[in-house]
Amino acid sequence: MRKLLFLILPCLLISCEPRLEDDVRALFKTKVVDVSGNPIPNLEVNATTFRTFEFILGQEFTKFQPADEDFLLGKGITDANGEVEFTMLVDGGFFINFNSQNYFSNKVRISREELGEALFLNIPETILKESAVVEIDFINTSGTTDFYEVTFDYESLNCDLIYSNNTLTQDEECDFFERQPRRFNENLNDGNFELNVFYPSTIDVVYVDNSGNESTRTFTINSPQERYEINF
Repeated sequence: MRKLLFLILPCLLISCEPRLEDDVRALFKTKVVDVSGNPIPNLEVNATTFRTFEFILGQEFTKFQPADEDFLLGKGITDANGEVEFTMLVDGGFFINFNSQNYFSNKVRISREELGEALFLNIPETILKESAVVEIDFINTSGTTDFYEVTFDYESLNCDLIYSNNTLTQDEECDFFERQPRRFNENLNDGNFELNVFYPSTIDVVYVDNSGNESTRTFTINSPQERYEINF
């Protein structure tokens, strides 16, 4: 057992070895605004090696319990114009996080290549949305025993924004998994779904019975708590 421990120990040390590039620093800059174009002042913006928060089945988790700052690469505070810039360590790709109760769900994933040889990245404007909890409840008013499959197309808190070639886009791979079909009307009261979304935004709800009949509803999300009922 002791020999096995000595064999494993070097592997653990190697795996924990930091990946920071020696004596390399980069400059990050952006202007942070809300969906109306108003600057967001006094907002802490930081760069980390991974997302500081995750949403799993609608529950919010921090990377560490309690939060630990070993992963921090750099940080700054937005001024009255919503502008921020700071020097950061370079550790390959990184995340930009916005540390406010209203905006912390916004995550921007950036590859190392975006820093370029100049080791400088300026995102002219970063638009932040607030988060909402939306409950969608399917109510069986017809008495049907058919099961249904439903898909939701929405801006999920689970999915990062990816900055590439001067453009911010949603992570398509994450979006694909968020849109996987879910079933309901197989068991009693299984038609209630809670979604964590950004707002303002829209949710497209497409539900299909086991005979292939398809129905679509679209909801516009404009507040942090909303609930909708769909009769079937």
